[in-house]
Parts: sequence; structure tokens; C-alpha cells
Amino acid sequence: MRLKNLLPAPLLLLAGALNAQSLPVGCDTFSWDVADELAVLRTEPRPIIVSDGSPGSEVRIELGSFRRAILRPQAEVRLAARPGKPMLEDDASGGLLTFRVPEDGRYRVSITTGHWIDVVDNGQVVRSLDFQGRRGCPLVHKIVEYDLPAGRDLQLQFIGGAALESGVAITRVRARK
Repeated sequence: MRLKNLLPAPLLLLAGALNAQSLPVGCDTFSWDVADELAVLRTEPRPIIVSDGSPGSEVRIELGSFRRAILRPQAEVRLAARPGKPMLEDDASGGLLTFRVPEDGRYRVSITTGHWIDVVDNGQVVRSLDFQGRRGCPLVHKIVEYDLPAGRDLQLQFIGGAALESGVAITRVRARK
């Protein structure tokens, strides 16, 4: 006899909800509430080939979507701004994605690789507010937080990583209650 046949329906629903919310080992120690980011990162990523930065090569990513960014050789990428951190270029990969946010506020960029990332606004690197990463979390390598302006195109710049692909998601930080 199967266990689910022995449990009342409300307990089955509760067990299902708890299972859906349980996090992989290593992803449960962030000091921020990263439930929204991890929920997006648990979805199936759709592939997207990043821009090389040449005029007219813009590639867009939507807020709240999980994409598998297919990167380019960094030497072939025209960066939107000087990186916030000097990076080695030997065999590195990189690229650009363009996005907009619907209103001014705090947003997070989550990636699955060790690339350096910058958000660029009109040729200037937007200073990050904070970042977190957890070794052993299979869903994300790091999450970087920014205050971003609405109403204009921003670029997400990847550089300095060896991986040829990176999972990426941009999410809005929920207001704290």
C-alpha cells in the first residue's frame, strides 16, 4: 500500500508545498531573502546568444526570466564600459545583454558562473550595493544587488570567465515589511 493513500488530503498538500519550497543543500544559508531569485533559477533556462557590443547587435533579457547566456570570446566583445575590476583576457568569454526595469529601485542579477558582471548605464558602470555567493549551491554562483533607474536601456556586461555559457536572471528586490 502506498503512503499517499494513507495520508489525508490536507497533509498531502502541505507535504507538496514544503517539498516545492525546500532548497538544495548549500542554497539555504544566504543572509538575504533570495527566494525569488532561487525560484527563477529553478526554472528551465532558455538560450540566448549575447551581443558582441557592435552597433545594432543589442540582445534583450526580460526581468524575471532565466536565460542561458551563450557567451563570446572576450577579445571579440566591445565592452559598454571599462570593467569595474581589471580582468585577464586569455581565453576568457564575455558579452552584453540589454534590459530595462519598470521602476526605479533595487534589483539583483544572479549568475551561475564566476564571470565578473557590471551593469552599465549610459557608458558608466553602476556601483553594486552588495553581493552574495554560496559555495556548494548548485543553483547560483553569485547574486549582485544594484539600485537601478527606470525608463532607459541598461547593459549587463559579462567578462573574465572561462565558461562559455552562464545562467542569468534579473529580479526586483521585494520591499521589506
